[in-house]
Amino acid sequence: MRPFLFLICCLLFTHQLWSQVAGEKSKLLEPFLLDPVAKGGPISALARYIPGHLAYAVDADKLSRKENILRTLPGHISIINVKDLPEWLSYKNSGIALVPVNDKWKLSPELLAGIDLEPIKTGSNKLIIGVNNFNDFIGKHGSELKIIEQDLSAKTFRVQASDDWIHKRGLSDDNIIFIATSRIAHTERELTGFDLSANLVNTAHRYWPGISGNGLTVSIKENRMDTADIDFSGRYVYSPGASTLMQTHATTMATIVAGGGNSFYTGKGVAWGSRISSSDFANLLPDDAQSLIALNVSVQNHSYGTAIENYYGADARAYDLQAANLPYLLHVFSAGNSGNETSANGNYAGITGMANLTGSFKMAKNVLVVAAMDSIGSILPPISKGPAFDGRVKPELVAFGEDGSSGAAAIASGLAILLQDTYKQLNNQLPSSSLVKAIMINSATDVGPAGIDYFSGYGAINAFKAIKTVGEHRFNLATIGKGETSSYRISIPDNARNLKVTLSWTDPAAIANSATALVNDLDLEILNQSSSEKWLPWVLNSFPNLDSLQQLPVRKRDSLNNIEQVSLAYPVGGTYTINVKGYSLLTNQQDYAICWEYDTLNSFQFSYPVKGDNIVPGKKNTIRWSSVIDGQGTLEYRLDGSPDWQVANNAVNLPLGYFKWQAPDLFANIQFRMKTSDLQVLSDTVSLSDNLFIKTGFNCIDSFLIYWQKAPAEANGNYRLYSLHEKYLESSLEVNDTAVVQNKANNPDEWFTVAPILKNGIEGIKAYTFNYTQQQTGCYIRNFLADPAEINQARLTLELGTTYGVKRIQFEKRNNTNYVAVGELSPVNSILNVFTTAAQDGLNIYRALVELENGTTYYTTPESVYQFENHSYFIFPNPVQKGNTIRILTKEPENSWFVLYDMLGRKVLTTELTNTIQEIDVSRMQSGVYFYNIFKDGIRTVSNKLVIQ
Repeated sequence: MRPFLFLICCLLFTHQLWSQVAGEKSKLLEPFLLDPVAKGGPISALARYIPGHLAYAVDADKLSRKENILRTLPGHISIINVKDLPEWLSYKNSGIALVPVNDKWKLSPELLAGIDLEPIKTGSNKLIIGVNNFNDFIGKHGSELKIIEQDLSAKTFRVQASDDWIHKRGLSDDNIIFIATSRIAHTERELTGFDLSANLVNTAHRYWPGISGNGLTVSIKENRMDTADIDFSGRYVYSPGASTLMQTHATTMATIVAGGGNSFYTGKGVAWGSRISSSDFANLLPDDAQSLIALNVSVQNHSYGTAIENYYGADARAYDLQAANLPYLLHVFSAGNSGNETSANGNYAGITGMANLTGSFKMAKNVLVVAAMDSIGSILPPISKGPAFDGRVKPELVAFGEDGSSGAAAIASGLAILLQDTYKQLNNQLPSSSLVKAIMINSATDVGPAGIDYFSGYGAINAFKAIKTVGEHRFNLATIGKGETSSYRISIPDNARNLKVTLSWTDPAAIANSATALVNDLDLEILNQSSSEKWLPWVLNSFPNLDSLQQLPVRKRDSLNNIEQVSLAYPVGGTYTINVKGYSLLTNQQDYAICWEYDTLNSFQFSYPVKGDNIVPGKKNTIRWSSVIDGQGTLEYRLDGSPDWQVANNAVNLPLGYFKWQAPDLFANIQFRMKTSDLQVLSDTVSLSDNLFIKTGFNCIDSFLIYWQKAPAEANGNYRLYSLHEKYLESSLEVNDTAVVQNKANNPDEWFTVAPILKNGIEGIKAYTFNYTQQQTGCYIRNFLADPAEINQARLTLELGTTYGVKRIQFEKRNNTNYVAVGELSPVNSILNVFTTAAQDGLNIYRALVELENGTTYYTTPESVYQFENHSYFIFPNPVQKGNTIRILTKEPENSWFVLYDMLGRKVLTTELTNTIQEIDVSRMQSGVYFYNIFKDGIRTVSNKLVIQ
């Protein structure tokens, strides 16, 4: 009963907020209201209908989902579109109050804050515009704006506009629904939750630091990434086929594939040394082959989709043809995020939650389709699933994807580049895409249902095992003809477990709309030489029935896939023969690749943390390992090399492969140990540290100061400063302070970060890299504001970049043509300094002076405060020089008019007052004495004279 009563009380309280609000909610709405709120009065009293007016504020809790919501505000307020009086009355009759609002709801908070300063100065004059109708915007504004970029699907433009365009044209256009300043790109957002350890990419980086993709090029096919992102510094390759539209999604994909880790550790991608190119996905067919060759592209990532399409279309055929013509080029596609949807056509129409890959191009045989898993290997329902239209295994692999299958495909693309790099370093040429696919599939870790399945394909990417396969040359490349058999012998030790062999070939393209895509049918089998026992590949039930598609695989001849895999969980030690047969070929010969691997009994290896990783203090961290040990173990840790080990958990499930552990909230070196009855294994020693905030203290003509948060007392107290050079961060100096002053003549770098140096020289996590020139900090002065305070008072707020070397602050007010001191602060102990001083009626102009210990002084820009205690209008300057303009300061400009008369009483100028401060052009008036009246609501309220000299 109490929860029910509590809910009723909450609902009543929400209703009262709208009908009685005069506090916080009125403050939220105040910039948007056409009518002022009476002191203490309800907003609902302002409800009225205005013919032709479209935008009204309403109580969001009373709306259904059908309303055309233009904007939502905090406090359960919505601004909606109301097209006419009948619609307005329908709301009113339903007990919903509609309050008319002005057009400022379209503005970003930044522009809204400066809307009364006409014309709005946007700095770069570049704007982001959102519209309802794409073509209408171009037709109406295309000739007056420079359209820089456009996104048809998002109905968004990036434009260059004149300073007064917002006021004169933008706000009044009903088609425009959003206006914001377009800023210069800075560091990208960090990939929150991104986890390279889920697919052992971190382990690969640790053991093979020289394998980075250097010299190779990956193409990101979608909209263009932010080419100025510092994680791509010095490695972006221009492509004439790149989209003109830059999108965050593309930047994220490029970062996962090949980010340099310059922005933050989450900005380090899989193939962090490769070059990066871009291609526009407006063309869903493959890129021109000659263009790809010219750019040296060997992997192309496709993290996009269309609708669910279950057929082998001309686009799938085109990708299969290109793979055959460029045998080293691998296309990697995301599976899609339509896992809860049902196909409406094809062999699997109507089967809930299956066969929902997004795009017929993903039905190609010679590409790699990748779905997403979470950080512990679970496949979530929204992720698209197989099979392909003809029952083939799709997706082939899964990888970690915080954003769905897009990020998973990006991890796969990065690993493909690393495998190409590994092979090229050993063989001085690129491997075939069929070999890369075979290795990635064969080294994968089984997740989801046991064995292969239509959810995770052949398993989760394992970067460490994949690169190890190439390094140990556990593969073969060969050619076979129809009816031929090729055989290979491998030796398996007695303590082996989980033997796997995978066959892959680049199959000739099928005819578009074929019932099945396979053209050349090869067969794989494994034979035990001593026992003559034979094993066939795992094959899934592709019958179009949900129960059938979810069955576990069985061993039989595969006649659908151009990838086949045989595995044995408990192989007997001895010699095995791998047989590849040319069962049915439409061509004379077929190239293929095979690879194999096995685990060793009682093996154990930590995969997180490894050297270069960091444990986050005070949070749960996922400790990972690879193991072929059953049962439980004891996980221990020690700090700063102490001989004393502490127990993290004494009953860890070893086959699970991970344990979520709450780290202590401190800075230290940390090492882990896993103990069983038979072994003890140590991890690398890594840092236990957190991000330190780093900022600009001052940015002067000749020097700049950067400073950072002090690490906890248990840290070593030393720090390593990094700056961004051509491609990557490089160490510039080590200090035992939390600030450093740099001379600009000797240090042209702009991007910096810092890392604590812990005991024994272990480096902690680097802070977010920042550009000291873009922190809105001048030479000691970060910000200065002047606001009305109490009656006839002004509140002056000065924010410094640092107090380093500051002697005193002096606040000044303009008196006629000079500034006079009105207050002083000394000593200066705080970055934020607030001072209250007297303000007279009308315009008050203030500034602040900052004096350093060495005598150098800096002034802020002047700021204005308006007071209306005794008068509602002020006109200045008066007298005014001929040829100039005057300004009128108005307390309540609504329904106010300024009328100017000459000495003969003739009306020479009439202007409506619409803003608090408004310029009036009197530059064409002759010298002399004039008289003016100001009318409010039709009543004359002010009469006086104006002198033009």
